[in-house]
Amino acid sequence: MKKFKDEIYIVKKEDTLSSIASAYGVNPVTILIANNCTPNMIQEGLILFIKH
Repeated sequence: MKKFKDEIYIVKKEDTLSSIASAYGVNPVTILIANNCTPNMIQEGLILFIKH
């Protein structure tokens, strides 16, 4: 059984949902669902939970 590790990420000015997802090797939708947010809510300073 694969164990998943949760991480916290603080969005930087130049980040996009796609770039964050790519950096962690997860689907962008996974980030949105885990954080109960929409793509337009991704902005500098937002704290995201990354589940992978």
